[in-house]
Amino acid sequence: MAKNNIASLTNALKKPSPEVIPEREATTQTYKAPSRAGKLHLSAWLSPNYKGSLRAIQMKNPEKSFQDLFSEALNDLFMKYNVPVIREE
Repeated sequence: MAKNNIASLTNALKKPSPEVIPEREATTQTYKAPSRAGKLHLSAWLSPNYKGSLRAIQMKNPEKSFQDLFSEALNDLFMKYNVPVIREE
């Protein structure tokens, strides 16, 4: 029986391989929420303590989102270094 298995495997290897289906090309366009139009994502790898401090501020000011807090922090940094502050409406 072992010879039979080897023969069938050998025959299977001799058969032409099935047609390779090309991978679908990744689309460059993905859905972007209208609220993100014209905006850029910024990020940094920071200690978890930064998130804890941001959450503490947010607990005292629940109306402010992380985005609001980041914008405010960056504008404070811009003022410190005397560069234009960003005013969003």
